[in-house]
Amino acid sequence: MFTVIKIGISAIIIGLITAIASRFPTYGGMVAALPLVSILSLVWLYVEGQQVNSLAKFAFGVLEGLPFVFSYKMYL
Repeated sequence: MFTVIKIGISAIIIGLITAIASRFPTYGGMVAALPLVSILSLVWLYVEGQQVNSLAKFAFGVLEGLPFVFSYKMYL
């Protein structure tokens, strides 16, 4: 049941971003560019009761991956 709730809330957030993008493309692009997946993952892991240590490692892993994402986007 909790998985269905997570999927529903995540779908609502994606739907809101799509609605913003259809009305205001610039703002929609800025909102869509945010690291929403990482933030949602951290929130869901926290709600599920994961240890703070695990959350910190996850967040650090996300931060370590950012330079690779930016360098990849530069070459596109």
